[in-house]
Amino acid sequence: MEYLSYVYEKIFGGQAGDDDDTQGAFHTPRKVICFGNVLLDRLVKLEDPELLERYGLELGSKGELDIEKLNQLATEASESSQCLTNPGGSALNTARILKQLGTDALFFGAVGSDKQAEELRRIFRERGIEARLQTVEEGHTGQCVCLMYKDNPTLYANIGASAQFQVQTLSHAVSHEGQSFLRPVERKQILYLEGFFVPQRSDVCDYIVQHLVRERRRLALNLSAPYIVRENPQAMLKLARLAFFVFGNRQEFEALAKAAGGFEHVDELAKHLLQASGPKVIFVTNGSAGVQVITNYVEELAPAGPITFEDYRAQRVDELVDSTGAGDAFVAGFLHAWLEKRSLGECIRMASNVAAKVVTQVGCNLP
Repeated sequence: MEYLSYVYEKIFGGQAGDDDDTQGAFHTPRKVICFGNVLLDRLVKLEDPELLERYGLELGSKGELDIEKLNQLATEASESSQCLTNPGGSALNTARILKQLGTDALFFGAVGSDKQAEELRRIFRERGIEARLQTVEEGHTGQCVCLMYKDNPTLYANIGASAQFQVQTLSHAVSHEGQSFLRPVERKQILYLEGFFVPQRSDVCDYIVQHLVRERRRLALNLSAPYIVRENPQAMLKLARLAFFVFGNRQEFEALAKAAGGFEHVDELAKHLLQASGPKVIFVTNGSAGVQVITNYVEELAPAGPITFEDYRAQRVDELVDSTGAGDAFVAGFLHAWLEKRSLGECIRMASNVAAKVVTQVGCNLP
């Protein structure tokens, strides 16, 4: 879906510390709560390939690096005058775009006890991003370094402490500050979960489903990558059945169709998911071809209606610069419009418009 998906396919692992860290005060419950991996992204435009050659990296390659080597590479790369630093990770991208659109989100994730975590906290403060960050004392903050040479990205990452987020961090926040970030169940609130967050954190996902999702507190799920579905079929299928919104591209839904019992077509999977629960909206994105929306949603608080299939064209993009984060931006645009009580069609058009703007920029950013 994005550049980072290539890297995530190879990296998961991680023991967590007990300390929690809060960025931002919970004064008013946010309408969107995001759960995902945290990365410090560094995008560097290289004038020559010397840095790549010195580290033995092939131009255009993608993968995982040992954390020490990645830290060294990030340090040298960040000395460049053309280095762009951003908080990264799928759900965090969505939270950032939501903020820019005018909908504040609260983010949960984990970082290490290192200078990268300090840099992330500084960026969060400067940009007004609210986050509940668990500190993993013996861990390292996830990082991603993207080296651009002649418009060819070479990307390496290590998600580090993100894999060690503990359910106790969330349950403690709910017990001690729940009323300040959870809306009453009769009011709209989205609990958004990226698929990359699911591996190794089944207890966290179970807690979210069992204790937080109910009535108008809705679960939104992003399938994130085909390999996530293939390697975690039961967990992803369970979440997809429970989610009110399910986002993914066609390859991800095809993987889910196989995981669900060998459905030959995505349409069959969609019907299965819609018949197994109440109202639900499924988004099957197809890149520049647009998005197919499959749903039994009629209107807010109404029971499920007949299943409908509708195709929406993608917003035209005159100059594609970087598709990184387009899917994350689509989710942000949709949720922003949904929470403004717009019609389903209007929400989808806004989502497509936001995604189209993001791909004209470097990284997951709005103009």
